[in-house]
Amino acid sequence: MSVTTDTLAIHGGEPAVTRPLNHYKGAAQVGEAEKAAVLEVLTAQSLFRYYGPNLLEKTAAFETAIAAHLGVPFAAACSSGTAALRMGLIALGVGAGDEVIVPATTFIASVNAVVTQGAVPIFAEVDEYLCLDPAAIEPLLTERTRAIMPVHLNGVAVDMEPLMAIARRHGVAVLEDTAQACGSAYHGTKLGTIGDVGAFSFQLEKNITSGDGGLVVTHDEELYKRAVKYSDQGGQFPIQAAVCVTSWAVRRISARTCG
Repeated sequence: MSVTTDTLAIHGGEPAVTRPLNHYKGAAQVGEAEKAAVLEVLTAQSLFRYYGPNLLEKTAAFETAIAAHLGVPFAAACSSGTAALRMGLIALGVGAGDEVIVPATTFIASVNAVVTQGAVPIFAEVDEYLCLDPAAIEPLLTERTRAIMPVHLNGVAVDMEPLMAIARRHGVAVLEDTAQACGSAYHGTKLGTIGDVGAFSFQLEKNITSGDGGLVVTHDEELYKRAVKYSDQGGQFPIQAAVCVTSWAVRRISARTCG
């Protein structure tokens, strides 16, 4: 049973979860509903998002639902939080020689995603909550700065208002690493939806888990298209695959049918 309250449990509100959870957070909440959902997919042999003998379109349904929950028009699921970060960087045009400002305290995947793009991570000081300190950003900006990557650690929000003001003043993009903060909000706005792109993780230890998995969200259609094209060999599955490859039977029809 879900619980909705305006008061956090730590401040006397009703706890959303009343049973003890182990270290693995999302995995600790796996119950009969999750088992049934997995069995449904296995029984239908619907293991691939584009086609199958009985395509259930679970991934598309998830993208639609979480986009509505977050209040964004575009959401693309992917294989991991790291993949989501790379998709976000690609969407923003980050490449060789560019600089991306990252917090000095974060999980290594945040920095690795930058390095893998051939870009240079520029480490900025963190605040008392171990989140990127907006006051440390401006002195680090150069003509090569392409993006800022605030990381919301342990469900705690980076102070996004001054950070976004700096980014907009200098024409620098913002990629929110929301891997550890799915469901958290900043002044009532869901984290991951404040910057140009938000990246989420559904790895075993995260608030929501599918074992592994990730998500990219944005308000910008062009950024969305760039991200999803990169995620699947240059294709654009939300448009082409959904129309042309809705089932195994359709896939077997002549390619001319789908244009």
